[in-house]
Amino acid sequence: MDLFQRCFAGSLILHILILILYYGPSILAFTTSDENKIYDASKISNNNMEVDFIDALPASIMLGGDTNPAPVQKEEWIEGTGEGRPDAENTDVNINKLSGTGTDPDGYMFADLADRPPIALVDFDLRDYFPREARSANIFRKTVTVQLQINENGSVNSAKIISPAAGYGFDEAAMKVISRIQFRPGKKNGKPVKMLVDLPLVFEFED
Repeated sequence: MDLFQRCFAGSLILHILILILYYGPSILAFTTSDENKIYDASKISNNNMEVDFIDALPASIMLGGDTNPAPVQKEEWIEGTGEGRPDAENTDVNINKLSGTGTDPDGYMFADLADRPPIALVDFDLRDYFPREARSANIFRKTVTVQLQINENGSVNSAKIISPAAGYGFDEAAMKVISRIQFRPGKKNGKPVKMLVDLPLVFEFED
């Protein structure tokens, strides 16, 4: 063998040894692992075990209904006082319990439970309220979502912004717009009902 052939053979043997040293432990562990053993199903015995199941929510919640799936606030647990007296009853939250009647704390029905939600009647151009600060900053579109309590006669009882702070005067402009909008009240079972509604206001300015 000439010098080239001897060098080539030596290099090949060296690489093979390196591969064996690198992958050998992994291959050995894989072939001896319990995960790769084959078990005879007829020889496997089952042990009894206890399983706790949580009752599913009523179908009316999944498909829509008049109940409010808002979380139940945990009642305060007070320890018993006095030596020898029993502790107060533990009244932790029942995770299967639903609270409310489909209204907010003030009794305004959630609009998505209504037959017809309140309708905003806008008879002015929203672009008139586009903030100058936004135009100066080259911002030409922004959406501000306002949560409103609408009375049975269509008047606004309260309004608050629930979207992240928009800045550049958009939040202030949204409240000015709300003060001008008229509403047709929402209805449930054919009757006007006071409702809670989220109203997105889209401010858009074109040069």
